[in-house]
Amino acid sequence: MENRSLFCYNQLRNPHKKGCAIVKKVLLGCLGTVLVLLALLIGFLAYFGPDYGIFLFPPSPQDYARSVVKKLDFGLYTDKDWENEKKKALEKLESAKTYQDTYPVLEKLTKEAGGKHSYFLSPQDNPENSPESKNQPEVQNREGILYVKVPAFTGGAQAAKAYANKLSAALKKGDYQAVLVDLRDNTGGNMYPMIAGLSSLLPDEDLFQFVEKNGSKSAVSRSDVLKQLGLEQTNEKAKKVPITVLTNERTGSSGEMTVLAFKGLANVKIFGQPTASYTTGNNYYQLYDGAVLLLTTSSILDRTGKLYENEAIQPDVLTDHPLEEAESWLKGQIGE
Repeated sequence: MENRSLFCYNQLRNPHKKGCAIVKKVLLGCLGTVLVLLALLIGFLAYFGPDYGIFLFPPSPQDYARSVVKKLDFGLYTDKDWENEKKKALEKLESAKTYQDTYPVLEKLTKEAGGKHSYFLSPQDNPENSPESKNQPEVQNREGILYVKVPAFTGGAQAAKAYANKLSAALKKGDYQAVLVDLRDNTGGNMYPMIAGLSSLLPDEDLFQFVEKNGSKSAVSRSDVLKQLGLEQTNEKAKKVPITVLTNERTGSSGEMTVLAFKGLANVKIFGQPTASYTTGNNYYQLYDGAVLLLTTSSILDRTGKLYENEAIQPDVLTDHPLEEAESWLKGQIGE
């Protein structure tokens, strides 16, 4: 009894000791919880991370290849034979000693999964390691007809904005009665600065849709394009002027997507030759070693309801002299 009384007396005289003990227990409990959660997170990343290109430790060539193949599962052309092709490819890679050893097999498998518009690119061929496009848009006012040359584009965010702004600034001046958009020899790259720069000519509606192999659709509008580049949104209606678009056999990929942004509009006519037939949607994957996977995962539905799957866009006027005939048509539209 005396011992218990003494204990109680000491606790009453030193209540902070009891409080410290409680705090210590709470802290230890929290630390234990954090460690458990951290262990679970590490386990989760170790198991599922490779599927998303996340590795806690450098992967073996075989694990590297498996992570790429899982991405290829989303390819537009992974049909019933895909599982067999995938299995054969992984068996070939069992003897790979380096990541580079896997490249030839992965390049071939990428084409099988995604078709001709898909690419497995080594770190040396990674577009992010390539010099930015030196080609810039050209704009000329030719007696009321605004001639706009839209070249291929690759580059970073700032270069993309500069490219788009150069186009949009010329179109905002309004000192023209018609527009001629020249997409000849535009082999592609990033479609967003191209379409964003021309956005004042486009209605704020669905420009086209990506159609996945399961039938699901995702539309791309004028607002979506501007948002992608972080550019100012606008509620302006599209400029109602006659527009011609020029194409040739080297108008490809993002160049073709820019054509489709205009195709089917009442005030637009396309002159030239059929395009290069890279009319599909690609996903971009940065891989562990700096290589890149560009994988076709969708076909394209235009505003008229026509579905494109690496099919050429046909001009409204097939001609070997698109510039001259387009200018003549525009002059007729504006009454010259």
